[in-house]
Amino acid sequence: MPEYAHIDMSASVENLLLEADSLGLGAVWLGIAPLKERMDAVREVLNIPENLEAFAIITCGYPESVRPQQNRFDKDRIHYVL
Repeated sequence: MPEYAHIDMSASVENLLLEADSLGLGAVWLGIAPLKERMDAVREVLNIPENLEAFAIITCGYPESVRPQQNRFDKDRIHYVL
């Protein structure tokens, strides 16, 4: 369904980021949609046909250094609704 396209594409981008990490690459998601001015600017710079829309740009490369994942878990931030 077209109304779920952004949700589907977001999940796809997340999978791309996870795969890049598994390959030892660094990757960054640059959000484009749904801001029309960004979408139009990317269309112009990348010469994207009018029948297509820019959703995101994902940059990939080899990281200069590798840092351990931060543990941000704080059980005091979990709230239960019974």
